[in-house]
Amino acid sequence: MANQIKWQDKIEFGVGDTIKVSQTIKEGDKTRTQAFQGIVIAIRGNGQGKSYIVRKIAVGGVGVEKIYPINTPTVTGIEIVKKGKVRRAKLYYLRNLLGKKATKIKDVFVRKGQSASIEVPLDNSKTEMKEENVRPEPIKVKNAPKVEVVKEKKVKKGPKKIVRKERQFVR
Repeated sequence: MANQIKWQDKIEFGVGDTIKVSQTIKEGDKTRTQAFQGIVIAIRGNGQGKSYIVRKIAVGGVGVEKIYPINTPTVTGIEIVKKGKVRRAKLYYLRNLLGKKATKIKDVFVRKGQSASIEVPLDNSKTEMKEENVRPEPIKVKNAPKVEVVKEKKVKKGPKKIVRKERQFVR
């Protein structure tokens, strides 16, 4: 798909996923690894020229975006923190949002031990189940006292009254 990308034939992630990208940074003689965790807001390009944009909210509410080519040697690892369910291929609208709303995306949860295949019962088990679930017929007793069944009346509730409070705006 266009909004899915595979990194080194190991990890597959898409737009809306929160990922942690480990990148080696060379400063003079020393090299260090720095992690950048954010939401994948776009995947663009095709073939070997694919790239993805990762956005995070830094200290002070400032949005930081980094564009990573898929085959860059500086990226040493990608870890998927959580999968997101989105309905857009590009999440550029997150640039206009502030605070917590800028990082909120629906999560996809997968329960442990949940199997993807559905077991189909055999024909023999269906007939056995039918025999077990058959109710026995009630026994009729002569000269037994009759039991009256009292039906409760349902009270119809009308529409709820909406009470609005006036708000005073202070300027």
